[in-house]
Amino acid sequence: MTRPMEADYVGAYCPHMGGQTEYVLEDRTRVDCLTPTHAVEFDWCHKWAEAVGQALYYARTTGRMPVIVLICEPGEGRFVDRARIAAPDIEVIVIPK
Repeated sequence: MTRPMEADYVGAYCPHMGGQTEYVLEDRTRVDCLTPTHAVEFDWCHKWAEAVGQALYYARTTGRMPVIVLICEPGEGRFVDRARIAAPDIEVIVIPK
C-alpha cells in the first residue's frame, strides 16, 4: 500500500470546499486550493510554520482569506496549537492522516 501524498488530500478535499486545485499565480507558485473567498494551503502537521507563511503569501497575492489545512496523526496536536498561537487570524482546519 502506498502512502498518501499531500496532493491526494488536496484532491479529495478541495472540490468539497468549492475550490480549484493547484491554482498558478503570476510568479508560478501554486495555491493548493483557491476558492472564491479563501486561499487554502494543505501541509503535514509538523510543517505548520511553512503552511502559515504560504497561506499568508497566497492570501495577500489573491485577495482571499488565508486558511491552512493540517494533515495530522494522533499526538501531533502541539503543532496545531503552535499554528493557532502564531497566526490567530488564519483559520486552521485539521484532518486525519
